[in-house]
Amino acid sequence: MTGSNNAVFLFNLLQDVNILRPLVLLAKQAALQPMLLVSNHFQVRDKTRQWALELESIGATTGSDIHIYDDIAGALEFLPPQGGVLFAGSESSLPAHWQTHDVMKAVPKNYTRITLQHGFECVGFLQSRDHIKAHGLGITFAADIICGWLEAGKLTSITPSQRQKLVVTGPSTLMQMRCASAIGKPQQRGIVCENLHSVRFNVAGDFKMDFMAVFDAYCDALAARGERVTLRPHPGGQYVLKNNVLLRPNVTLNNNPIYKVDLTQYSYGISAPSSVLIDMILAGIPVAVWHDSGSKMDIGNYEGLTEVSSMQDWLDFSVEAREHPARFLEIQDRFLENIKMITNSKTVQSRFMALLKSLTGSRPNNVPGVKARTAQRRILFVANGILPTLQLSFIKPLASMVAEGKVQTEFLTEQMLSKNFKKKTMDPAAKSWILDRLEAFQPDYVVFCRYSGPHADFIVDYARQKNTPALFHIDDDLLSIPIDIGERKYNTHNSPTRLATVRYLLDHVDLVYASTDRLKKRLEELGAKAPVEAGKIYCAGHVLRPAENRPVMKFGYMASADHAHNLERILPAIINVLRRNKDVTFELFGSIPKPGALEEFGERVSTAPPIADYESFLQEFAKQEWDIGICPLSPISFNLMKANTKWIEYSSVGLAVVASRNTVYDTCCADGCGFLAETVEEWQEALEKLIRNPSFRYEQVLRAQKKLREEYTLDGLRSQVFDMLDLSYENMSKDDKLAH
Repeated sequence: MTGSNNAVFLFNLLQDVNILRPLVLLAKQAALQPMLLVSNHFQVRDKTRQWALELESIGATTGSDIHIYDDIAGALEFLPPQGGVLFAGSESSLPAHWQTHDVMKAVPKNYTRITLQHGFECVGFLQSRDHIKAHGLGITFAADIICGWLEAGKLTSITPSQRQKLVVTGPSTLMQMRCASAIGKPQQRGIVCENLHSVRFNVAGDFKMDFMAVFDAYCDALAARGERVTLRPHPGGQYVLKNNVLLRPNVTLNNNPIYKVDLTQYSYGISAPSSVLIDMILAGIPVAVWHDSGSKMDIGNYEGLTEVSSMQDWLDFSVEAREHPARFLEIQDRFLENIKMITNSKTVQSRFMALLKSLTGSRPNNVPGVKARTAQRRILFVANGILPTLQLSFIKPLASMVAEGKVQTEFLTEQMLSKNFKKKTMDPAAKSWILDRLEAFQPDYVVFCRYSGPHADFIVDYARQKNTPALFHIDDDLLSIPIDIGERKYNTHNSPTRLATVRYLLDHVDLVYASTDRLKKRLEELGAKAPVEAGKIYCAGHVLRPAENRPVMKFGYMASADHAHNLERILPAIINVLRRNKDVTFELFGSIPKPGALEEFGERVSTAPPIADYESFLQEFAKQEWDIGICPLSPISFNLMKANTKWIEYSSVGLAVVASRNTVYDTCCADGCGFLAETVEEWQEALEKLIRNPSFRYEQVLRAQKKLREEYTLDGLRSQVFDMLDLSYENMSKDDKLAH
């Protein structure tokens, strides 16, 4: 944290204006003092002074001084001596970026240096095959922080030495996208964007003439129909202008900065591979990406989008886009979902704002173990996979802080190891792969979540060497898995290697974080050498469907296949209830199989498949319109340590609950927030009372949802997670903490 309110912005390439403009405005909003530092090469490139006028407008709007520098010494003369933050719109070790790269290397240490990903495919962040051929890999940055558009796993060109610098903010340009015009319908014409200066038009072949030939033929075809088209040159390349390309009479040139272009007014967009494709997708218009007829040009990073090559492709696409835009928008939604890019402008703004404030003294940074440059907690999760436990206990409660840039997370899973190394996960190559990921992320905390896979000892040793606290979160007695949950899972969990991993973690981490008090006591009985603490909340919830006073038509059980033994013991009660209440149906949600004993009820007993993503599952579960949810647990010691997750989930979607007595459900069902049952007769009585008295069921749900809001909040679980992280830090040795 610099303690200064100076925010300096380096402009070198013309396209830097589009990237940096929203941050200059945001800096002013954050009560910082912006300064625009412009290279003399920027002036040379800006032959028409269009971009100089844009800078003057930005300066006037924000009260920013504008200075032109000729060399490094000249740039340093203008820097305020108090320090601050220094942003570059384009900076790397490549020769084309030397005027920002060298300035970054020379600035005093009281400046925090930040480089932005300046395009979807950006050198050092995400390169195409043609970028790699032209520039190679191993590109580095002088910056302390690099702000990326995508999560670390999607930015495949960041070198290990630079990965620890990454802060995922999303594209700054999202903060200034124009909204749809309030007046008028979209034009019938489309927009074509050229990116002909890109290296991909020279490395795999010279395709500039190919593109222009197709474009000219397309314009002729449109002219025959009495139609026009808009052409937008790339702001930096300006190929059609610099080369005085003669355009057809029905072409309208739009050379405005992208933040002054209302893309929503076009009926479709076509472009060679370029970030403008992302702009058009976010504007919500049908988009097609052009490639050469021989498909030599690499468009792999745009895989999934509609592709066009020939003039006829362009023509067919323009017709379909106007007549059936929804078809293309659905394709584009899937593309955005796949790349996992932040698409909400408010989220991007909040992340950049949090970064600015953390670095300039606008708020204190009192988080133990956080790197001063980023003011983040960097948490590495080690798990067998992205399993429900991980989603419930960490991903969901931390999501808002990740979105705000206060927390950065990374995942290392056994599934990743298996995918990369098949059956050779114990080979030295796998260990090297793990080390690369650890070094790239440089975690402040290592959290093992229900982990029983390989290399736990290696990861704990790494944490020790780096003075990083390690925590083991566990929600079952993984040393005593019973045969009741199924032979396959029983054999898997009881393999000697998995038991050894669990035992090692219980003995060597800084803190064991147990899901319930009963599990805490059990782990202590088993002789865990590490300190064990239990959380009060395992699963947080919020009301997705408020309580409704309505006739009771459906009850059900949500569970995985290994819970079949729990259902088996109360089947007689379910059968009797279905026989006595002909209008009532029963549903199983998840991988749990339908018992043969329920076949007599035909379609009155249904099943719904499991959904892996937790938030998607909850949303879908809310649509099932159950009235009652059941929580049976067989009276075995393993089940006594279970958490009350089902009560949380049932209450969230407006269901009354019937649960097994003398289990974790005793507490949450107290005070009329759920029925407790033990014998088959009690289960049947509880279900029938709820079915035949809708008002009674409604009142029970009201009480349960009140308790949910007061005692099982997301804020409460989030605070608990940080309490456990802090406790793991406190449990480190004194020497380790001083180094940390």
